[in-house]
Amino acid sequence: MTTPVHGASQPTTPSPPGLGPAFRRFWAGSLLSNLADGIMLTALPMVAAMLTNDPILVSGLMVARFLPWLLCGLLAGVVVDRVNRATLMVAANLVRGGAIAALAVLVATGTASIWALYAVMFTVMLCEVFYDLSGRAALPDLVPADGLDRANGRLVGGKTVTEDFGGAPLAGFLFVVAAALPLAVNAGAYVLGALVLLGLPLAVRRPESGEPAPQASGGAASGAVRAVLTEIRAGLGFVFGDRALRSPVLFGVVVNMAFMAQAGVLVLIVQEHFGVPEALYGVFLASSAVGALLGSALVGKVAAKLGRFRTELVSFGAMGLCCLAFGLAPSAYLAALAWMLLGAAMTVSNVVMIGSAQLIVPGDRLGRVMSVIQVLGFGLAPVGALLGGLLGRVELHYVPVAAGTVLLVSLVLAVPGLRALTARADDAEAAAVAAAREGA
Repeated sequence: MTTPVHGASQPTTPSPPGLGPAFRRFWAGSLLSNLADGIMLTALPMVAAMLTNDPILVSGLMVARFLPWLLCGLLAGVVVDRVNRATLMVAANLVRGGAIAALAVLVATGTASIWALYAVMFTVMLCEVFYDLSGRAALPDLVPADGLDRANGRLVGGKTVTEDFGGAPLAGFLFVVAAALPLAVNAGAYVLGALVLLGLPLAVRRPESGEPAPQASGGAASGAVRAVLTEIRAGLGFVFGDRALRSPVLFGVVVNMAFMAQAGVLVLIVQEHFGVPEALYGVFLASSAVGALLGSALVGKVAAKLGRFRTELVSFGAMGLCCLAFGLAPSAYLAALAWMLLGAAMTVSNVVMIGSAQLIVPGDRLGRVMSVIQVLGFGLAPVGALLGGLLGRVELHYVPVAAGTVLLVSLVLAVPGLRALTARADDAEAAAVAAAREGA
């Protein structure tokens, strides 16, 4: 009889494989870009307030921020599916760095204007459209199929830390020294991020297309336009022609509108309904960033434990309940807790949803599919904000209560689509893992 050895190690569950050096380089470049984004999104409004006290002119920066998605989002998806994605990300960062550097010179010399700020914001966010879509489309080529949720979680967590906890306060500190200083640091971060991304492997390129190339007819210019429109229609057709993808995407639009309805009047809810002083409003907002960081750290383990479908049900259900809890909270402290948990649940649901799409959409169409999803979300976000404003005129705390109710009701309707989407993602992941093992 064999006697067990005292203190012998017991079998343990093997830890998941690492995401690899290619992802680490990609992540480092993304962190630098996120840091630059945080600085820019804080510094440009501060420069605008220095140039004018007209609320309409200052708010024009927000128009310039989101307009590129509405004007160029679908076209950007076509470009991302046609060209080398790593090169496109590098070029986007270099252009962003150059635009911010030019603005820094204008600010330092006292020749900046509000119109120059609009132009720079539009240029930087136009580059962000191409950068963001390229990054999401390139990620499946950088990590194992069973590592997508972990990789997306790290990207979201890194973005939260560098943008909200790093770039935003850094911009404020530097602005006190000199108005042009945060812009100079901002430009340098974009350029450094581009240099880091130059080392990405050749795997991050436009995949071989599985669909026939559009045939151009007529003149060269008209043929090119027809080819682009054909590819945009293919992206739209892929989303709306696939029931398993269409239902979750439309559900995501409803979720985004519900969140924007609250975000549009959040400052009034926090200050007037809960009585939070102006000086502590930023601290209240930080609770959501803390929740997002928590969600990004846990999403890989939660998805591995519960599976994608149950993770989506739990996270979306938690979002609806957190909205209700936020609106009905008896104190600002409990409201901040609900807002933090909402940030965590939203992060988990987004990471799993994005990873599922990356698994089931062919690589040569991923840029266009992601662009359709983003354009729908950003395009209808103002509608949600407007509805929130109208309801807020009746009673402020009705807005999160209505948002939570809409979210929970729509979740019940979206269950079949979420089940189909996550099941296909699970099958695609299993097939990719099996193929990788056979090829090893």
